[in-house]
Amino acid sequence: MTQDELKRAKELEKEIRELDNFIFTAERVNTGTIIKKFFKCIFRANGDWFVKTKEFNMNSKIKDRVLNELREYLKELREELTKL
Repeated sequence: MTQDELKRAKELEKEIRELDNFIFTAERVNTGTIIKKFFKCIFRANGDWFVKTKEFNMNSKIKDRVLNELREYLKELREELTKL
């Protein structure tokens, strides 16, 4: 393994650990917030009296995936509205 591969592996391991920790927390709370700060997006899982508030800094790849899911959800809502 080269130094560059080792560096990338450590970066991936850190990102996986952060995301896994965030998902663990976010699954246990009912509300969350997406915060836009300049060129950075943060997803915050709002804590309650059992679980602390946890934040995850989204890179552009994750942000785009989240936005795609929100667009799909918006499309479903519009379709449901037109059926009414």
